[in-house]
Amino acid sequence: MLTPNYEKEFRREKIIRVWISFLIILIIAAATGLVFMLPSYFVLVLSKDDILRRLQAEEKVFEKKEFKSLEKTIAALNTTIFTFEKNEKKRHDLAPLLNKIAINTVSGISLVSITLSKNEQGSFTFSVVGEANARDDLLKYIDRLRVVQEFSSVNSPVANLLKENKASFVLDIKINPEAYKYESVK
Repeated sequence: MLTPNYEKEFRREKIIRVWISFLIILIIAAATGLVFMLPSYFVLVLSKDDILRRLQAEEKVFEKKEFKSLEKTIAALNTTIFTFEKNEKKRHDLAPLLNKIAINTVSGISLVSITLSKNEQGSFTFSVVGEANARDDLLKYIDRLRVVQEFSSVNSPVANLLKENKASFVLDIKINPEAYKYESVK
């Protein structure tokens, strides 16, 4: 084989060749990676700028929004809804009472208006204005209204009975507190 001097020289050249080939492979790998990664780098850089631009635009829009006034509007709306719901719970039907007045009319009676009023004691009264063809028709109508349980009294002034025919009349009908009440919202 080889003399020891040549052997050392051969080994040294072999190590240098291995290192040079390793460096060449490393340089080729780095160059290939750089070539293939460069386009994606530009895409990332461009998209980063685009993302930053969008973020700045959204921050400006966010700053422009008036959240305080929106919160005040929502609070006012919630208060209105609460008051409405509270009022609805305290509401009582008036239509059945008006229906009783209309159902008990006899032929010859025409109603012109019905007004609901509340006195100082808190009781409610209907003022019924109408016209009767005959006095007897009016008396029958008053008798029918006095029988209705929801009404505590039916008051007819004497002036209603003065005319025999085509008499205008005004009746005051007091409503039982159990039949109708109105509780104001506080």
